[in-house]
Amino acid sequence: MPQPSRPVLLEKYRQPFHGLCRATLLAGVALTVLPVAAVAQETKAKDETVLAPIEVTASQDSGPTAAGSVTVTQDELDRINPQTIKDVFANEPSVQVGGPTAIAQKVYVQGIENTKLNVQVDGTRQVDSTYHHIGTAIIDPGMLKSVKVESGIAPADAGPNALGGSMAYETKDARDILDPNDPFGGFAKIQYNSNTKGLTEWLTLAGQHDGFEALAYIQNSNQGNYKDGDDNEVAGTADGSENGLGKIAFTGTEGSRIEAFASHFEDEGVRPARPNFGTLTSGASPQWISYKDTSLGISYVDEQPTDLLAPELSLNYSKTHLDVPKLNGNTHLEAEIETLNGKAANTFDVGMGGITTGVDFYHDQATGGGDTARPAGRAGRFTEETTNIGVFSQARLSLTDRWRVSFGGRGDQQWFEGIDGTDFSEFGLSGNANTEYDLTDDLMIYGGLGTSFGGLPLGESAIYNYTGIWTYDGFKPSRSHNYKAGARYQLAQWDFDGNLFYNKINGSHSLEYTTRNTTSDLATRGVNLSATWTYGPGFVRAAYTHTDVERNGKVPLSNDASYQGVIVGDIANFEVAHRFDDLGIQVGSTSELALSDDDPEKNGNAKLDTYFVANLYGEWTPETLSNAVTLRVDALNIFDRDYVARTTPGYDSSAIEPYHEPGRTFLVSAKVAF
Repeated sequence: MPQPSRPVLLEKYRQPFHGLCRATLLAGVALTVLPVAAVAQETKAKDETVLAPIEVTASQDSGPTAAGSVTVTQDELDRINPQTIKDVFANEPSVQVGGPTAIAQKVYVQGIENTKLNVQVDGTRQVDSTYHHIGTAIIDPGMLKSVKVESGIAPADAGPNALGGSMAYETKDARDILDPNDPFGGFAKIQYNSNTKGLTEWLTLAGQHDGFEALAYIQNSNQGNYKDGDDNEVAGTADGSENGLGKIAFTGTEGSRIEAFASHFEDEGVRPARPNFGTLTSGASPQWISYKDTSLGISYVDEQPTDLLAPELSLNYSKTHLDVPKLNGNTHLEAEIETLNGKAANTFDVGMGGITTGVDFYHDQATGGGDTARPAGRAGRFTEETTNIGVFSQARLSLTDRWRVSFGGRGDQQWFEGIDGTDFSEFGLSGNANTEYDLTDDLMIYGGLGTSFGGLPLGESAIYNYTGIWTYDGFKPSRSHNYKAGARYQLAQWDFDGNLFYNKINGSHSLEYTTRNTTSDLATRGVNLSATWTYGPGFVRAAYTHTDVERNGKVPLSNDASYQGVIVGDIANFEVAHRFDDLGIQVGSTSELALSDDDPEKNGNAKLDTYFVANLYGEWTPETLSNAVTLRVDALNIFDRDYVARTTPGYDSSAIEPYHEPGRTFLVSAKVAF
């Protein structure tokens, strides 16, 4: 659906969202300037100021996650033992991942594909628009330290184009591997998969001396095709990925820390003709596909900041390359996306909290197309590119002992050039506000709202001019409106949380069509609930989501959901964990229940089947071996259920046989720390 011209668009959102954007942006700037002046006067009046050191890390952390969002910590990752990004969110029903293999996996936050979010890995911008049949979350979780998901409402300092929120993946540093006085260490791990009859190996080395530190990590996987719950081999699921990460850093005696990293990921192998579909009824043959991603970055932070100076500087580069040699037997598709992004920010301590203000930018360039079996004028390589500069301010304040607020705004200026040389210049404002209030010592209520300028995204580079000559008539930015409201109740060993949410993206771009102004109005709404009982050496947790998704007022088809959203419905996750500290043993269980729905008004005439899948794990770290060896067994899909995961595409199309998930699988691993 084409959007109105820019003046009409600005007038349309002037009340109330334009007002909110302008107010939050101006308020953020004012709150940055005025308290800083007051602090400066107070500091000047004193002969000496003693500052307590504050420990932070050299990451692109944009402050604490707002209530109602999702954080996956290091402890959770250790319990989960994730093999892919799908496992990372295994206990968070509001974040769903479709597809069983890394090359096919796409992440959906409250039903919205993560291409509508601002996504970063160690501060490196992720641009996943090479090919709509390729996953949008091809990340090795082996070195992840944490994941933060701001659902719907993203803070201004998270970055631009955060229509559905933001996601920040952070990997480990050398000091996450080593104790403070250890000069050298690391771990080696090997794992056997009973289903794929394959091995995966990991090796991590870390060292530190006089403020210098270094880390090296490599991962290698050699897996065959897996079998589903009906003992059928699923073609194209063999994993032959390789991954590496290197980091170096220096921390000065006064807290200045500079860190640089480089990473490389490869996934090559024979895949289905459309990698996110299991098979096509047309009989299209599997084919060789190569996917490579390389990232570089450098960052600076001050780990002993003053009230006035707590800087964060970063510069990152990423290059993604996709090669499909023989699509449909006669067409060579290739896509390459390069992105350079950076950020300069400072956090001012104003007594009641902090205000972060700064500037960020990105430059994206995508080149691709089909160079064989194409008509004249459509064969060859074509390029789109875009540049964005943004200014932002985000305040996180405790107004009273019971009342906390976070609000901010950003302005973004974007320039875009199409493959035919068409130029665009767009400016947009974004604003957000969140609040939390403790009604009692046990009960907190919270809420938030925001609007985000979406800009003009790169198109799908693998198919530039593939089915026709691309046109840019009416190409306009998208905009989102997001809301949430909830409550959290904590009493003794119990923790209850629940929230309602609504997300709307007007003019949500589809990236795969020759007409670049092909857009939809995308809306998701629902409820998230969770309950946790902690009892010392263990806990029990249940989480539930009900999520409805509409595209132009209708339920989206799963095979046409790329860059938009998919049906989620009703899903519940359960987790139980217990530690036997005296024995060095930890055991647990995770499971997922997806409820059926055959209402044609909700699911587009395709029945959503019920499935229940359960997993068990046990881990032993013998004290007799100086706690240096960890032995682990994971039993996945213990009931050998044959099922299609809820957000895996193809269940509602007669032309597609969707991926069925792996059947019963045992992972046996040994990890040695040194």
